[in-house]
Amino acid sequence: MSYRAVFTPSADQDMDDIEQYLSQFYTSTVKNFFLALEDKVSMLENMPYSCPEYEKDPYFRRMVINDYLLFYSVDEAQELIIIHRIFHNKRNISQQMLE
Repeated sequence: MSYRAVFTPSADQDMDDIEQYLSQFYTSTVKNFFLALEDKVSMLENMPYSCPEYEKDPYFRRMVINDYLLFYSVDEAQELIIIHRIFHNKRNISQQMLE
C-alpha cells in the first residue's frame, strides 16, 4: 500500500527557512538537503511506520534527514503521511513543537 505525503503550512514554512539558511553556504547544500528530503519522504510513502514514535508525543513519528528532524503522523483512513515540522536537531524541539 502506498501513502501520499502532504506538508502542513508549518512544514512548508520550515522548508522555506531551511532553504534560506542553507543558501548562505554552498548552493549544493540546499540541493543536497532537498534531494535527501525527497528520498526520505518517498520511503515514508511506502513504509510509513519505519520511523520511531516521538518519545514526548507518540502521535508523531520522527525521521532524521542529515542534521534535521522531520516530524510526521500517519492518517490510515486517508492513506496520508502528514509532515508537520522539520527542525534542525540542535534546536529546542519540545518548545518548537508547541508553536
